[in-house]
Amino acid sequence: MHTPRHLQGCRFVMKTGARLTLVGPLLAVLLCACASTRDLPPQEARIVAPVDAMIIPPPGGPGIVNVVSTTFPNAIKQDISLATQARSVGENKISIIAFEGKGGDGSDAALRDIPFTAINLTEEALTAWPNSGMAVSPYYVQNDYGPFGYAIGRPPNGDTCIYAWQRIEPTLTPSGMVDRGTINVRLQLCQRGASEQALLEVMYRLRLNSSVHAPRPAPSAIGRTAVQIRPIGAEGFANVIDIPAPVTRSTTTTRPAAATVVPVAITPAPGAPIVPSPTGVTRGTSSVTVPRPPASSSSGSVVVPRPSSGAQ
Repeated sequence: MHTPRHLQGCRFVMKTGARLTLVGPLLAVLLCACASTRDLPPQEARIVAPVDAMIIPPPGGPGIVNVVSTTFPNAIKQDISLATQARSVGENKISIIAFEGKGGDGSDAALRDIPFTAINLTEEALTAWPNSGMAVSPYYVQNDYGPFGYAIGRPPNGDTCIYAWQRIEPTLTPSGMVDRGTINVRLQLCQRGASEQALLEVMYRLRLNSSVHAPRPAPSAIGRTAVQIRPIGAEGFANVIDIPAPVTRSTTTTRPAAATVVPVAITPAPGAPIVPSPTGVTRGTSSVTVPRPPASSSSGSVVVPRPSSGAQ
């Protein structure tokens, strides 16, 4: 009797002296520990087109040089070489392993799914970028696919290097079977004069060339009656046609120029007596000013006082 492929290796109910009897496909699947995933046709390492890469670097680089793909019975492994201008010894690349189902146990050609907890990632980073002084980051970070770890190195030649790793856990069906296997991603990248932030940004902008997570359900309010939904976003009401903002003219207030105050010279009236300074000497001269006699003097002659005996 022919057994369906997805039930091969399972145990079935036997009747004494009778042929093998199936107890229904659903019950047989529940009683056995088999997964319903199919085996992939194994293929040796080969170069494929960049459009067939399972993971894509961010727009703007680093660019893809070539893609080497290897197919195992339970997984596909790709090494995606990236363009480089660094001077460090090593290769810029992204390594990805996408399991079709569960990892193998090492007894056949199936690839093993080894968790990161059983791997010396620091040694991997030092092997990827030797003599670069790789230091593992103590910070928790995550991108759109979940948490990841990374190490940074700064070799003396002016390059900055990163070695990052991420494990995207498998998804299961409601019956507990593997719907999508584990995806392991590793990035090793060196760039001349780049900052840590610029290299880390590559991990945030990597995109898998296939769906990983199930689409999120639509909000429950959509399509329901007696529920109002207005076009209001984070910036307020969303206009279909943007209204231009009113043009405000800036008015410049011109202040009147301050009037220049010109001191008025006081000219004594004709015939007014000249009052000597307290020191008896006018500024800028050493001569003695003789006061003018009053104009109402009874005699018409001018009386000059006799100088003192000390005068020369």
